[in-house]
Amino acid sequence: MKKMIKNQRCGEMGKRGKRFSDSPFLRFSVSAIIYCLLPTVSHAADLHGFLQGNYSFRTSDTHCSGSTPCDKYWLLIEERVQISPSYEDPSGFFAAKAKLDFFHDAAVDGDFDMKVREAYFTLQGSSADAKVGRQIMTWGLGDLVFINDVFPKDWTAFLIGRPLEYLKLGIDGAKFGAYSNIINGELVIIPTFEPDNMPDSKRLLYFDPLPQVTNRAMHEPAEKPSNTEIALRLYRPVYDFDTSVYFYKGFWRMPSSPKDSTLTKVNHFYPRLKVYGASTQGSAFGGVLSLEAGYYDSHDSEGSDPEIENSQIRYLVAFQKAVTGDFTASAQYYVEKLVDYGEYVKTLDASFPRKDETRELYSIRLTHLLYHQTLKLSLFTFYSPTDKDYFVNPEIKYNITDNLWTNIGVNLFGGEQNSTFLGQFRNNDNVYCNMRYEF
Repeated sequence: MKKMIKNQRCGEMGKRGKRFSDSPFLRFSVSAIIYCLLPTVSHAADLHGFLQGNYSFRTSDTHCSGSTPCDKYWLLIEERVQISPSYEDPSGFFAAKAKLDFFHDAAVDGDFDMKVREAYFTLQGSSADAKVGRQIMTWGLGDLVFINDVFPKDWTAFLIGRPLEYLKLGIDGAKFGAYSNIINGELVIIPTFEPDNMPDSKRLLYFDPLPQVTNRAMHEPAEKPSNTEIALRLYRPVYDFDTSVYFYKGFWRMPSSPKDSTLTKVNHFYPRLKVYGASTQGSAFGGVLSLEAGYYDSHDSEGSDPEIENSQIRYLVAFQKAVTGDFTASAQYYVEKLVDYGEYVKTLDASFPRKDETRELYSIRLTHLLYHQTLKLSLFTFYSPTDKDYFVNPEIKYNITDNLWTNIGVNLFGGEQNSTFLGQFRNNDNVYCNMRYEF
């Protein structure tokens, strides 16, 4: 996300949302699943969902003029309805589920729209299973940092205060699992590429090394067999620690630096990527210790192509402990190290800010539950001593009833430079509020 951010003005860098008509695979999956779910819906059984209001207000001064989005203070004014029918046959062998979101956002275009969050069916055996369709995947151990979780994210949703579940985007594909007393495995096959949803210039201000260029194009990988993404996870307990190894072959989900660009047009693309990783988590020192690492093997293996992100080594160390019965604290140390840093410096365009060879990031999360766990007070912070920037997110959540909850929180950003990972958002401080009724 770092290099896609904009400086003191607004531009079109966010990726369009994937609509129902964009993917034949998705259309087929949704149609098949809705057909399977008709008996369920007709009997009003296993039908869940929620009604939700999301609101986010920018509190910082944008320090810019001449562009309507720069003067926008309401970042989100949204009403959302999710319908989630599901079906499971009596034997437990076959099941199907969908999550369909219908929403209206008055802060941007005021249109009513619909998106398919998930739509899949599963086959469950005694030692193997399969899930086919649109689904949300989560791997790895990081708290808002991602090493082996190579699946798409929605950064705009995170930055403007939508519920945290909306940070994750679905993929259209198939997941196959196999389980034994020796080792377990998951294989994910993704035939259609889904990029990260980058910060949306209709709402947010962020750094852009080429602010004068307004004609921009995103070139996603073509839907052909050779571009099919593959992700593999093998896992088992090792000395009471849950241990996994990972492999991924696909693409960077964030657009690269410009390719074949001119002074009037920028063509972004998604380079190929392989990821090799491992993680382990278990009880230690009176709490839970988590370790995770990954090697990002970029398509530019020597780091000499300025258009492609260098290979990276990423790792984290995290520890969580229950301080009292309803008060927990966790801390995390995360590192990104560029490979072939000398080549990166040598080929970097003089107009682009230079990244450090090593980027460090610390985080702390504090959570306190009160009043029979109906009230949650939380605080999450990021601080980077290398980038000299920070993010602070205090939040209060109250469960009014078993079905109704509301929260209010603040997103605060800052840093010495407007080109760093967190500092670039310093004109986007916001207060957000959500209310949800679940049924």
